[in-house]
Amino acid sequence: MKIFITILILFSTIFSLNGCANIGSMEKTNQLEPGMTTSQVKGILGNPGSTEFKGNKWIWKYSLHKPWVGFVPHYLVFGKKSKLLEAWFADQNEYFRQQSLWLQAYPSTQKHEIDLNIKND
Repeated sequence: MKIFITILILFSTIFSLNGCANIGSMEKTNQLEPGMTTSQVKGILGNPGSTEFKGNKWIWKYSLHKPWVGFVPHYLVFGKKSKLLEAWFADQNEYFRQQSLWLQAYPSTQKHEIDLNIKND
């Protein structure tokens, strides 16, 4: 029970600081439009959490908050040479994999006791 309360307090603190930190919100993706420059995108979402080049594309990764769900990975695709926004998407499958790993990291809070009484006749 103490672990649950600690986790609850931790998440409450993180969400209350949401306005103070540069934590992106999924709603901000509604402002994105194809053809935007990298500086325009940074103006809306801030700096990406990570970037990488794949072929002729420049991929930016953000973790954007979705209310009552949590932080969902979002990928923005830019042309490598043009540096213009071509596409963006949320990766729900990656989110579910992260949640599964997070739950596996916590030990079970249930105790299982087995009482065996063996009688020899």
